[in-house]
Amino acid sequence: MRIATFNANSIRTRLPIILDWLEENQPDVLAIQETKAQDKDFPVEALSDAGWQVVYAGEKSYNGVAVISKIKPDYINFGLGGDDGASNTRMVHVRFGSINIINTYVPQGRDIEHEMFTFKLEWLKRLKKYLTNNLSGKDVVWVGDLNVAPKPIDVHNSKRIWGHVCHCQEVIDVFNEVCEFGFTDIFRKFLPEEGNYTYWDYRVKDAVNRKIGWRIDHILATSRLSDLASNCKVDIAPRLKDKPSDHTFVYADFDMK
Repeated sequence: MRIATFNANSIRTRLPIILDWLEENQPDVLAIQETKAQDKDFPVEALSDAGWQVVYAGEKSYNGVAVISKIKPDYINFGLGGDDGASNTRMVHVRFGSINIINTYVPQGRDIEHEMFTFKLEWLKRLKKYLTNNLSGKDVVWVGDLNVAPKPIDVHNSKRIWGHVCHCQEVIDVFNEVCEFGFTDIFRKFLPEEGNYTYWDYRVKDAVNRKIGWRIDHILATSRLSDLASNCKVDIAPRLKDKPSDHTFVYADFDMK
């Protein structure tokens, strides 16, 4: 089972890249974040015509999550509940048989002093509560743009960047609390070396080749699935294409039994 994640930074703009990647890599599941499209504008027909199932929830120019898959999910739920739908475009939970996939676009936080940073911390705590209340003891893969670089090797210059909303002690502590649910970092299980990133700022010239990046896109899995994981890779090629996202695709393979 191949499970992939990609922050599209506008699914309509990135649709040709996504369709090409799906055709070439044939994932069972591709989780998309930051679709930036209202539901009425989501390119569902193009994906369906290419043979893919898709579920999605979005809003204009902001947020948005989707799951593209070979088969239709057995279960679909958007949002963390209890917030009048405000998290519906940041989290989708789908299930395929016994495999639960949580696709999240975690709030970025803007600035340590900004109210959105507090919102980010509280959002992650609510995610932990959702997992505990709904998925304890079950097989779970948590993927997405988590807007957390939890270790120094997850950024190109930790000393300079330290204190950023995605690389600071407060957010790392809360992220680790969520991981206490039972997650293993599949990315770092197979890619423990420095220089493996998933996001490169558009504003930095030749950032990919200069390896000036961040690892904020994650694939994590609970115990049984972690044991079944056989591979995890970052596909840098799409980031080097014309009109790319500032993120790229990450995928993991699981030898299901």
